Amino acid sequence: MDMFLAAIAMIAIFVASLGIINTMVMAVLERTSEIGIMKAVGASPRDIKKIFVFESSLIGLGGGVCGILLGWAVSRAINPVINYFGARQDLPAMEYFRFPAWLILGGIAFAGLVSLLSGLYPAQRAAKVDPAVALRHE
Repeated sequence: MDMFLAAIAMIAIFVASLGIINTMVMAVLERTSEIGIMKAVGASPRDIKKIFVFESSLIGLGGGVCGILLGWAVSRAINPVINYFGARQDLPAMEYFRFPAWLILGGIAFAGLVSLLSGLYPAQRAAKVDPAVALRHE
């Protein structure tokens, strides 16, 4: 069962990474003229990379926080249902879901790391935008 759940989690992480990459590549395409202006006024490719990596990290951290909150809310809703059916079979009531601090912080940190890594390709792509071409874009 653990292997099955780990496989599902890895698929979910992969899909989330692709979603972040897609979002950030679209952000680069939509903001090409802004990137050109930033480069024209002196922004280095490193500065451009920092902006897009920071944005992707915020997306991941926000997703991690929302995921933790959603998981906690669902567990709060499911626990009484499980206890209800357990009581019908003479099982004692107990808390089936726990969210220790290390799990919460680790989940948020992992979401941030995955999104940071997912933002590297779009950031690299944004840094390579030619300012002259970007200013003529649109």
